[in-house]
Amino acid sequence: MTAMRLAAVRLLPGIGTALVIAIVGTFAADHLSVFVAGLSGINPADKNAHNLVSGISLAVIVGLLVRNTIGVHERLRPGISWVLKTGLRAGIVLLGFKLALGTTGAITGKALPVIICCIAAALICVTFFNNRLRLPPKLGALIAVGTSVCGITAIVAMGPAIEADENETSYAVACVTIFGLVALFTYPWLAHRYFGMDPMLAGIFLGTSIHDTSQVAGAGIIYQEAFSEPLALQAATVTKLIRNMSMAVLIPLIATRYGPVANHEKRGFSWRQMRDAIPGFVLAFLLAVVLRSIGDAVFLSDASSIGAGKSWGSSSWASFLDTAGWVSKWALAGALAGIGLNTDFAKLKKLGFKPLLVGLVAATVVGGVSFFTLSLLYV
Repeated sequence: MTAMRLAAVRLLPGIGTALVIAIVGTFAADHLSVFVAGLSGINPADKNAHNLVSGISLAVIVGLLVRNTIGVHERLRPGISWVLKTGLRAGIVLLGFKLALGTTGAITGKALPVIICCIAAALICVTFFNNRLRLPPKLGALIAVGTSVCGITAIVAMGPAIEADENETSYAVACVTIFGLVALFTYPWLAHRYFGMDPMLAGIFLGTSIHDTSQVAGAGIIYQEAFSEPLALQAATVTKLIRNMSMAVLIPLIATRYGPVANHEKRGFSWRQMRDAIPGFVLAFLLAVVLRSIGDAVFLSDASSIGAGKSWGSSSWASFLDTAGWVSKWALAGALAGIGLNTDFAKLKKLGFKPLLVGLVAATVVGGVSFFTLSLLYV
């Protein structure tokens, strides 16, 4: 049996399970939305009647129920891990084909001041409360970077840089998971309540206040499904990827403070460290944005009239963009189902009270700073 077939045998059961749960959540949400619409007096024929319940939310919930009732077989774990990493990143990269450079630049210009404020506030507040509660400094550093930058990815990248032990890493990951899941289900509605007049601001709020990349993507999809605003998902994704890129600076910076004294010089601001800290899928996402802009310029006379052109080139380009969007949708849906399948409440119960308190402070501070900065600057 070839290596490729061996990999398929190892990965397909878990990938298939995540996708089945995503499909079940999507179709169940559609039927439940129509039912809720009928109870609310909304015409079931109205397209908005199909968006009252989020398929992504149900997919996560079904995954959580499966994991914490019947459990997940060991044979499924490699595929679920693949969906959470490679599948999620592929979905985000393909999401780049929904954006042109002009839109990306507009989002970045508004998001950058909010991102800087959120990161600074998280690092300062978490360090303060972590010291007051006399928790290990490395644990505080991991919670701070996980909350302020990009969740689990930042924690996993930071752990070896400061030689954190497995318990510290596990605590930090659990904090990000718990409060990120709460934000995933609640922040889309808060975003619409306070920033619904501008879906870009709503997306920036989601992208700056929620921890992990997968959780941001899920919240953006929930917002898009509930309020028919794709710009919110796009803004949330761009904002989150800008946060991810800040790892190139923050990881060497924090490592110089919390890493072993003997290795400070080796762990300093080397160009190689900064380069390696930038996730490859972020660069691939930016490349997709550039390709989208070039494709629109080449194949379309007006980038807003996708599908209207009669030439073979314009119709083929439109078909490619539709396909990329479809694959991105289901890749992200599978990844969000994987979050549920990968969250074990039994392990989370083992957390002590103090790390959870620090995680709660971090989540609250980041969400609050995001809200007030957006309100001050743009509302």
